[in-house]
Amino acid sequence: MPNRRRVLLIAFPVTLFLTAAGLGGFEIYRQFQAPRLNSIFLASTSTSSDAVVPIAPTNTLIVVEPPEPVTLHVPLPDEVRGIYWTAETARIHRAEELRAYMLKTGLNTAVIDLKMDNGQVVMPPQTIVDELGKDNIYRIARIAVMRDSVYARAHPDQAIKSTSGKLWLDKTGAAWLNPSHVEIADTALDLAREAYKMGFDEIQFDYIRFASDGSLSSISKADNPKIKTDIMRAFFENVGGALMDEHIPVSFDLFGMTFLTAEDFGIGQRLEDAYPNADFVSPMAYPSHYWPGYLGFKNPADHPYEVVKATLDKGAEILETDHFISATSSRPHFRPWIQDFDIGATYTAKHIEAQIKASRDAGASGWILWNARNVYEPANYAPLTQKKTID
Repeated sequence: MPNRRRVLLIAFPVTLFLTAAGLGGFEIYRQFQAPRLNSIFLASTSTSSDAVVPIAPTNTLIVVEPPEPVTLHVPLPDEVRGIYWTAETARIHRAEELRAYMLKTGLNTAVIDLKMDNGQVVMPPQTIVDELGKDNIYRIARIAVMRDSVYARAHPDQAIKSTSGKLWLDKTGAAWLNPSHVEIADTALDLAREAYKMGFDEIQFDYIRFASDGSLSSISKADNPKIKTDIMRAFFENVGGALMDEHIPVSFDLFGMTFLTAEDFGIGQRLEDAYPNADFVSPMAYPSHYWPGYLGFKNPADHPYEVVKATLDKGAEILETDHFISATSSRPHFRPWIQDFDIGATYTAKHIEAQIKASRDAGASGWILWNARNVYEPANYAPLTQKKTID
């Protein structure tokens, strides 16, 4: 919002005295001279109650610029209990319905799409961001990065291309960016800073990897390096490192399988590279996304507690074994995405609460429910000491 300036025009000879009480520091007065006059000064706003500063001569136009307004941020909750909001939800009456649901049930965090996985940037209404803040709801801006048809078409030189030289498209028809281009990280950072200034309390990056789910063999060699981990590590360092240096909370969404092995699955994404460059890492530990036979279960979706708990435990073990990061240190930086949708099984309150219990038992600092339509199965979300019954 543009600065509002107070303008004082002294049209006649006058001596003006300013009394400064309890302000401290300095306030700079930028003077623009009236014709044929010359007067520039710096006024100290001393804390002394009798401090006076004479303002100079006649016909001087003084423009006083107040400091930039301070954006108020909601403190990080002791436990993040979150749900996902689409960009559309944040712009329609559904926002008020979800807000009321969150306040009723003890949910304290909203993850809101800012940049969608088609590349479209949709800023939520400032009013909804402000209202959530007044409700003490922690606001996370979700920014999808590499899956971006909009940017790819505008900057094809930074996009993944096929062997024919055209944009490579995944099986859904979406274009992807090549993470090796530093401009992509810079663009993500610009949007992150804008979101934080708008009032979001944390920035979360998704689709931070090389492409998958398509004809990977048709990708040009230049856009499909054999070793992708070095490129993704540089991205995590450039984006996460910069925001952490600026004290802007940052989190990365990762495939759940990155918590099970140090392999990168051909997409360049590894827990060990993301973890040091973020405040939180969020594995997508959806039980329905694990293969038959995982943990000996024919259908892992039927075993939500075991799948989520094992995922977080294994991630802590990898960091401790391979990088000497104690589980006591790493676990509070885990914040899994958990399942609230009917794939693999019909997910009821029992399934949801089992995943929440697994997150807590594994020492995670919270959890976030995913439902692409933002239709959530009522469940008991609050800690056991504050357990609520949903009507």
